[in-house]
Amino acid sequence: MPISVLLIDGDSVYAQSVVHALVDPGLGWTVEVASTLAQARGILARRQTDVVLAARSMADGTAFDVLEWLGEVPALVIVLPGEEIEAARAMRHGFSDFLVQTPQRDHLLALPAQIEAVLERSTGVRARQTAEAMLARQHRLLQAISKVQALFIAGTAPCAAFDAVLQELMALTDSMFGLVGQVQHSPEGQPFLRVHAMTDLSWDTASRAHHAQHVQDGMVVDNLDTLMGAALRTGEPVISNSPGTDQRRAGVPQGHPVVATYLGLPIHAAGALVAMVGLANRPGGYSKADAQFLQPLLNTVGQLELARRAELARSEVESQLARTSALLAEKTRALESTLASVSQGITNVDATGRIRVYNQRYLELLDLPQALLETQPLVDEVVRFQAERGDFGPDFGLVEAPARAYVASGHTGGRIDGPDVPATYIRKTRAGRFLEVRTRRLEAGGRVRTFTDVSDYLGTLQALRESEARWRSLTHLSSDWYWEQDADFRFVRFDGRAERDRGIPDEMHYGLTRWELPETAVAPGQWRKHRKQLQAHEVFHDFEMQRTTADGTLIWVSISGEPIFDAEGRFTGYRGVARNITERKKAEAEIERLAFYDELTALPNRRLLLDRLEHATLGGASDGCHGALLFLDLDNFKAINDTLGHEWGDRLLVQVAARLQACVRAVDTVARLGGDEFVVILQHLHGVESEAAIEAEAIAQKIIAALNAPFEVDNRELHSTPSIGIALFRDAQQPVHELLQRADLAMYQAKALGRNTLCFFDPAMQAAASARAALEGDIRHGLQHNEFLLHYQPVVNAAGDMLGAEALVRWMHPQRGMVPPGDFIPLAEQTGLILPLGRRVMRLACDQLALWAAQPRTAGWSVAVNVSAQEFRHPQFVQQVLDTLRESGARPDRLKLELTESLMLHDVEDSILKMQALGTLGVGFSLDDFGTGYSSMGYLKRLPIDQLKIDQSFVRDVLTDPNDAAIACTIITLASSLGLDVVAEGVETEGQRAFLLRNGCQQFQGYLFGRPEPAELL
Repeated sequence: MPISVLLIDGDSVYAQSVVHALVDPGLGWTVEVASTLAQARGILARRQTDVVLAARSMADGTAFDVLEWLGEVPALVIVLPGEEIEAARAMRHGFSDFLVQTPQRDHLLALPAQIEAVLERSTGVRARQTAEAMLARQHRLLQAISKVQALFIAGTAPCAAFDAVLQELMALTDSMFGLVGQVQHSPEGQPFLRVHAMTDLSWDTASRAHHAQHVQDGMVVDNLDTLMGAALRTGEPVISNSPGTDQRRAGVPQGHPVVATYLGLPIHAAGALVAMVGLANRPGGYSKADAQFLQPLLNTVGQLELARRAELARSEVESQLARTSALLAEKTRALESTLASVSQGITNVDATGRIRVYNQRYLELLDLPQALLETQPLVDEVVRFQAERGDFGPDFGLVEAPARAYVASGHTGGRIDGPDVPATYIRKTRAGRFLEVRTRRLEAGGRVRTFTDVSDYLGTLQALRESEARWRSLTHLSSDWYWEQDADFRFVRFDGRAERDRGIPDEMHYGLTRWELPETAVAPGQWRKHRKQLQAHEVFHDFEMQRTTADGTLIWVSISGEPIFDAEGRFTGYRGVARNITERKKAEAEIERLAFYDELTALPNRRLLLDRLEHATLGGASDGCHGALLFLDLDNFKAINDTLGHEWGDRLLVQVAARLQACVRAVDTVARLGGDEFVVILQHLHGVESEAAIEAEAIAQKIIAALNAPFEVDNRELHSTPSIGIALFRDAQQPVHELLQRADLAMYQAKALGRNTLCFFDPAMQAAASARAALEGDIRHGLQHNEFLLHYQPVVNAAGDMLGAEALVRWMHPQRGMVPPGDFIPLAEQTGLILPLGRRVMRLACDQLALWAAQPRTAGWSVAVNVSAQEFRHPQFVQQVLDTLRESGARPDRLKLELTESLMLHDVEDSILKMQALGTLGVGFSLDDFGTGYSSMGYLKRLPIDQLKIDQSFVRDVLTDPNDAAIACTIITLASSLGLDVVAEGVETEGQRAFLLRNGCQQFQGYLFGRPEPAELL
């Protein structure tokens, strides 16, 4: 009976192949195609449809949407390869069957039989009877085709074969073609009619090319393969009356009787030729009338072949579907088993809000009836059921506040699966249990929701909160505070009175290690020891450190801690306690002060002095350095006490103590023995005794100068000078008491010499000290009476012309005569007299420049002045030079300052700033004695230097020592590369001058050109 098919598919090409497979005159089926769901709905509304084929996905929906409109109409879903599981899911939702859309379209061969099977299941007994009759007919057709092929290929006697085939065809077609009695024979006894069925035709390459050419030309050639090609193109029966056609081109097996004439019908499926059936070897050939007459019979035979193929394809699909269904069933059972065994309640809600999947634990936790969930209710239906039963409490009070409005909306019929669904919330059951509800949205629509009983967890959490509260209360009441660090020793927690006791907010500590905390007074050695303990994960106790609070107060903290390890034994950090021990430290300091320090001056007392002196003697023995003990007594102090009172004397002693501490280094010790007696321990003096004596004497002189300044007590000026005795030591060979006695004896010797002086315990040292003291006094006298003058040594060019001179200081002593610089410059530098002496030299040199500028012969001369390190480092040096130039009227560009390399090493940046300040006015700079120090090329190129002076030590042996010659040449080359002038000092012979001139030196200074002389002799 005719069948009406509705195909819903947006792929027009595929839809056409389906139509071609189903629309067949023998079947009488009709197929209507809808490209959208909306169009399909209109078709179903206006006409009766027997079966529906629907693609799984459409532009405006899915195949599942079709199920709502079909009612009792059976439907098949079309899926792609690999989507068999989706097909099984579709059948569970109501689809009758499915077909897999393969690229080869071979599934379309079985489609008619598959549709009939679906209709059989859908229409009852009559449909089954019709299908059984069709199957019987197909069975008989299969037998006929099989018999025809066997007879045809085996070469049975022609007459018998034809009769058998004819009888079979007549029986199958109920004599509808009237072929009975039409059997005729040729004179040779050959039949004029033969049935020929060929499937899976294949032509060779040449035949295909030949066929394609004639089809394009629109020609008909009387041979078999061309006619078959035409049939392939037009779908019409093939009529060939060409004897001798090459049967191999038609796919006829080797050994088959020769095909002389042929009437064939091509059978197509899915747009491709799948079979060719026909009659062969009729004498005289075939006509179009024969084709029209026999086409229904041949079509039936072709449909029989298609049915056979379809059955095979369907069997394979059903087998694959069975395997997929079994696998899906196994996975479903595993999923159901898993859902049943989890401790959480689980529901799956589709996009429409219906609960499609749930487990038993869900029913148990929410105490819901099984019957309610079996109907796949909407979520809001379940919520209303719970609300009416009182599961949420009055006003939904059993649901935590953030989710209360959301749950209440389900009770009033709102969309409980809308966009405002909270991801997590807590609700309480009527039995007092707490449930955590979590929701996760699905990409395809809908959501999964879990219900977890968290009563025990919340109970534990509450217990932890109470325990934490008790802990915090205890730590806040305790004088200690608690701290924690992570595995990198960085602070992560503080509890207790830390901020109040330390005066430092906790936030300043988080993320820092203990040694990264600001304002800590901990020695580097103590830090190293503490960090070593931490790295070893050791317990430590009473680690003490000093901190400065926000208001500047110093506090002391004592810290103890232990390492933390996790369950696997991995180190995770430290925890411990700390306390403020400032008061204890103050008490200890007070005890120490009373025991070891003088109460009036806060200096170490005799007890601490003896201890430190003993350590100093031991230290001198280990490092090879000398030390010195200075015993100091104030002159005429008793008179101050007797005339002004002890209170005034005490104030004076406090000021004396302060001045003494200002005169010594940090490694030295100043102590008060009692009364007006003080002791100074000097450490780390020179290893050579004579040099150590000079260093000790310099410090003693500094003390004398400091104490000679007047003291002010209650707006009254007091004077008190010191007498100092000095005893040197290097090791512990002399007991400390003996050292004190030696220094004491030397101090009394100083008093005997007239007071306000110093005296060494060693007579030889004393003699040297006395000589230096006398020389210092003479220098001061000479500066006051202008005894210092300048001599000038010429500086000439390559031609011998004088360019200027270097100013060299001389001292015209009233008794000693002319004193060379080496006898007084070192002492002047030690005593600080180099500063006034340098100012005197600078003024004399500038005055001479001004005089030379007034004379034509000397107007172009310049003067080089040596500047000591103390002078150059003086804060007012630049201003003093500028004042001297202004007062003398000398031209700045005629003044050249000679600096030493060692001077530059002290503070390069400060040196550059000072040189730039003077250089902007034209003052030049020369680097004296170049090559004898440790010049760095890096800063040499940064200094604004105009000239390098080759030291005379290199010039002296330049003709005899290859090393000195190489150094001199290197300096000349370096100066040239840096764009600097170079002057060779100490040139005494013509050979030296010639060598230097030959190697690029253009300026010279030395006895060869003139000795230092007064300006008027130049």
